[in-house]
Amino acid sequence: MTFNDFSFHEALQSGLRDTGYSEPTPIQEQAIPIILEQKDLIGAAQTGTGKTGAFVIPILQKILENKSDHTQALILSPTRELAQQIDEQIFALGYHTGISSANVIGGANFAQQANAIRGGVDIIVATPGRLIDQMKVLDMDLSHIKYLVLDEADRMLDMGFLPDVTKIIKQLPQERQTLLFSATMPGEIKKLANQFMKNPEKIEIEIEKPSGSITQKGYFVDQRQKLKLVQQVLDELEWESCIIFCATKRGTDQLEQLLVKNGINAGSIHGDRDQDERNKALHDFKSGKVPVIVATDVLARGIDIDNVSLIINYDVPRQVEDYVHRIGRTGRYDKTGIAVTFVNKKDKRAFSAIQDKVGDQLEIMEQQSSRKKSSRKSSRKSDDNQSSKKSDSKSASNNSNKNEDSKSSDNNSVRKKKLSDKEIQAANKRVENLKSVKVVLKHNLKKDKKQDNKPASKDKGKSSKSSSGKSSSSSKKSSRKNVMPAERIKKATKRNQNAPKPAKGLWGLIKSFFS
Repeated sequence: MTFNDFSFHEALQSGLRDTGYSEPTPIQEQAIPIILEQKDLIGAAQTGTGKTGAFVIPILQKILENKSDHTQALILSPTRELAQQIDEQIFALGYHTGISSANVIGGANFAQQANAIRGGVDIIVATPGRLIDQMKVLDMDLSHIKYLVLDEADRMLDMGFLPDVTKIIKQLPQERQTLLFSATMPGEIKKLANQFMKNPEKIEIEIEKPSGSITQKGYFVDQRQKLKLVQQVLDELEWESCIIFCATKRGTDQLEQLLVKNGINAGSIHGDRDQDERNKALHDFKSGKVPVIVATDVLARGIDIDNVSLIINYDVPRQVEDYVHRIGRTGRYDKTGIAVTFVNKKDKRAFSAIQDKVGDQLEIMEQQSSRKKSSRKSSRKSDDNQSSKKSDSKSASNNSNKNEDSKSSDNNSVRKKKLSDKEIQAANKRVENLKSVKVVLKHNLKKDKKQDNKPASKDKGKSSKSSSGKSSSSSKKSSRKNVMPAERIKKATKRNQNAPKPAKGLWGLIKSFFS
């Protein structure tokens, strides 16, 4: 089937050809005929399946069939980026039709948006919060709205827009066509549908199931090792552009700074950035100027970016649906992609729910760093074994040396036992002589101490010359007396050596000492 089979207006057909639309996706093929029949519709399909074209194309056709000076269509979107993308698609597809649109989102010029609304555009594409702000200032006439579209309704619910959406819907005429598109169908969305829709038709296309063209991988990793793992994944895999999803705005900023610091050309986008910064970051990423963008879930829904070949979940999403939306940024249409998820200890419960839903499609990978660590451990063990062997050999050699020493000591003891009686008597005499030397030395030391402790002279009437002379002579004597015994023994041995007939043995030492 092709778009020519729908018999669209020639101006719309030109827009389809210009934008490369040839064959409808499954959601488009089923939704467009229902919308053309003016029935309410609930379309449930995963992200990246062409939901935007499924409602934009038939609405353009209906407006061409019934032109009016009033706004006929209102499209509500959860994020600015998605609202901008829808508005851009309306402009591209309706370029030859003359249909006008206004993009009413936060962060953009409020006065320009107000002027566009007053001018009576055909289609308003808005985020709920900014449209409520405009309704407070302007006397907006929404009584001519014929088509209401709630795009990514589950995401609007998650972001807390349900009260604003309800307030806006109450301002619209009851006779209208309501189209609700969502990737999931929680209970609140069903209640909203039952409250504001009339017998809606339902379409479900592979709800909550990732595309089979996406290779899914998971890594169990410590939080502190995630940055190294990002660099490892970017180095090992083949990719053109990469989106890294973080759980928080602060984490997004920090990761971008770390990547840039490590030489990776990266940008970032999240809800706290002003609109100009968000537009620039998204434009640089789409154009390929910046190949890596770090983002919160603001980029997880509906944003159509070509050639996103790699998705990295730096933080595991809390809900399975968010995981499906994130990895749905790649592997779109007939293309393939890779989705990598980092799992730390806190993420294991949420990740197990993802594993239960995805099944065998998600492959658990082993880090190369862990392999290196194991090899290092094994090498350390071998080193330890070698060192233990060396220590054993050393201890063995030491033991052998000890044995040899013990043997030599035994031999010495044997030699001592073989001494004659004369030798033993001579040795005993030497010991007695050494004891007598010690006694003499101790006696001299006592004399020196007594002389040092004598009181100084009490005569004060003597001249300075005599006192100086006495002091010099006494200092000489004290210096002689204060010589240590070891030094005196050295001097005695020198005198003995320098003597004409030096004495030998111990008695020679004693004689030289008293000479």
